Amino acid sequence: MSESEFINVTPHPRILGVLGDIEFAHWQCVAELVDNSFDEFQAAGDVVGRPSVSITLPAANATRSTAAITVKDNGRGMSLDAITNAISAGWTSNGRYGSLGLFGMGFNISTARLGRHTTVRSSRAGDPNWVEVVLDLPKIAESAEYQAPYRLVPKADPAEHGTTVTISDLKSDQFDTLRRPRTQAIIREKLGDIYSFLLRERGFLLTINNRKVEPRLPCVWDESRFVTRRGVDIHAVLPVDLTLKSKKACLSCGHWNQVDTESCEECGQERLQLRERKIWGWIGIQRYVHRSDYGIDFLRNGRKILVKDKRVFTWQDEDELTEPELEYPIDSKSPTGRIVGEIHCDHVTPNYQKNAFEFDTHEWRQVINTIRGSSPLRPQKAKSLGLPENSSPLAMLYTGYRRQDAGLNYLIPGDGDRPLHEKAIDWAEKFRKGIKEYQTDEIWYAAAYQHDHPVSEMPAHDDDNSDILPGIGSDVPDPIQPGSAGQKGIGTPPTPPVPQPKEETLAERLQRYRDAGESIVDLAGQYTVKDLGSVVLTVWAVRGERLIDTKGEDAPAVAFMARPPRLEVFVDVDDELFQTQGTDIRDLALVEAAEFLRVRERGVAKPLTGVVRALKSISNVVPLTPATLADEAERILNLVRSGMVAYIADDPSAHWDLLTEAERAGAERRYAIESSYSTRWDDKIAGGDFVRYVQANAVVRIIKASPENFLDGKVFNRPYRTIGDSTARELVVERLVNPLSDLALLEQHRPRLDVEELTRARSSCRLILRDLADSD
Repeated sequence: MSESEFINVTPHPRILGVLGDIEFAHWQCVAELVDNSFDEFQAAGDVVGRPSVSITLPAANATRSTAAITVKDNGRGMSLDAITNAISAGWTSNGRYGSLGLFGMGFNISTARLGRHTTVRSSRAGDPNWVEVVLDLPKIAESAEYQAPYRLVPKADPAEHGTTVTISDLKSDQFDTLRRPRTQAIIREKLGDIYSFLLRERGFLLTINNRKVEPRLPCVWDESRFVTRRGVDIHAVLPVDLTLKSKKACLSCGHWNQVDTESCEECGQERLQLRERKIWGWIGIQRYVHRSDYGIDFLRNGRKILVKDKRVFTWQDEDELTEPELEYPIDSKSPTGRIVGEIHCDHVTPNYQKNAFEFDTHEWRQVINTIRGSSPLRPQKAKSLGLPENSSPLAMLYTGYRRQDAGLNYLIPGDGDRPLHEKAIDWAEKFRKGIKEYQTDEIWYAAAYQHDHPVSEMPAHDDDNSDILPGIGSDVPDPIQPGSAGQKGIGTPPTPPVPQPKEETLAERLQRYRDAGESIVDLAGQYTVKDLGSVVLTVWAVRGERLIDTKGEDAPAVAFMARPPRLEVFVDVDDELFQTQGTDIRDLALVEAAEFLRVRERGVAKPLTGVVRALKSISNVVPLTPATLADEAERILNLVRSGMVAYIADDPSAHWDLLTEAERAGAERRYAIESSYSTRWDDKIAGGDFVRYVQANAVVRIIKASPENFLDGKVFNRPYRTIGDSTARELVVERLVNPLSDLALLEQHRPRLDVEELTRARSSCRLILRDLADSD
């Protein structure tokens, strides 16, 4: 092989110095190879055919001697000169800027971690040969100068094009791990997440061992959904779009320079390139709340660098002398959130691992400021510090959706009693599995609507009209019958034959029931009972239609399985069983489903009550127990406490003085247990935040002592100042304090209650939730 058949690869000391120091997970190593191809697709613009990358990983039964990792794309490919320059630059340059992938630092680190030999094969459409270069990585690391051999391989079809990277002589630990199905599943999942934007918005195709990598789609509310705060509609998805001034990027050190600069202001090099800069994307509200699955994704060149990042939810003064203070989520006992987003910032430099940006740069701080502003998200906090009210996109979402109350007011699914957080997560899993009916937000929205309009509630009947006979006590005249005295001088026309109506099929009848019904979403799902099999249950609350069973008789509820395993139960909510006798709709629906299961499995003898109990344990129906109601009371009282903070902050000492010494000590102990210590206890007292840690009966006493601070739409909607009569004011306060005291008893003492007392406690929870005002 002649001298011309080699490519000079002289490793730069900087590259050799980091080869063994930077840890890459397996999915990161594979991603580095994919970055080459995806960068090429984006640089090429519109091309013929779908941009595709296929990854081949070792099979479970592979042997290490023949195993390899292959990444193949259908990009434009490279000529001999282009591939020579790319490979040489990848090893000999210490450049900080440029494309994410093309044979740069990350590519070299990842290939060195996976195996000992890397073969790059590439060609353009119309070229007669493939250019094939072999890199012996151990020799590169050991040599002061290395010549990488290449050869030209004739193509079977000159129209072929693209690039293939093959890593062979795999390291034993990498080979053992990469051939495991579990590892490959993790890689598939990770790549589907970090390349989600490119796969779904740019149409790129990525496969692993001939199996398509599905993008992880954001499960957010439709952008048309909104809530209203202080007369302003806040949509569930907000765009972010800020074009920055173009600057010159230093390809050596990464510093951004002014456009009239000829050499880098930081390092003095002249390798400058003028680039456009833009911060764009969206932030929005997820359809479910979660402890960890929320946060903002930050992307560069379409790849996620930061995933579910939560630093935007923390505020710190610009002087950075104070400790960072968490602002979201803080309004629920469990730290669950639902604000998500995708922010593109191609001009911000990532680290070599591409799992973080350089956070100390002006460019990164500008990105954060664009999303969340420079003031606290909390209006009262900003006011107390003398800072302007925050009007950033994140502050808008924070104002509209910071709380997690069930119903349309905060776009949280509920069942009429409590939020359906776990159910919403289950639906999100179905969304990500691609199940059709879960792709839009209609099921989530229906559950939020249904919480505000429970199916058991009926419009009030006008009983006074029931005494009015036709034509008597009404302005509507009696209908005139044919041939009666009212038809003066008009003969009775012959009656045409009436066609007999077509008999309704079962399918048509069930569709009529569905059209007149509303799905009870919290009962929907799969139910499995031992010895009786499984069904996928849908329950319909039907209005204005008589239900007919298989024998043609009226029934308050009927069950049909038109398409196994889907079981539909239709409940006539107008029936007297519900309207006058107080039967629970959900209970009867489960009884009907239980009876269906028993009849279907005739050979299995199970008591109906036992099957109902089994179904109810699977369902999302809230059990009426002291424990569940105590948890609900605690959740509601935490909402009350959060709402009180801003108004206590106006005069914290006056409210602090209302507490006994024991209550103050108890609040400080709770702070010590629950707080992250981002704020000192003295600051909590001075800012009014101490009320978050005060026991429940003291909260009730504070409200009763100064209702003018908390009513009139502040924390509670009840009017107070507008009522002139002092006795009437006292009654207003008592009507609020009585159910609040029930909640305080539940939270503090968790007593054993009988059914009547539990029913009262549940009503008190509903009354307080209904009376809570919107937060800022």
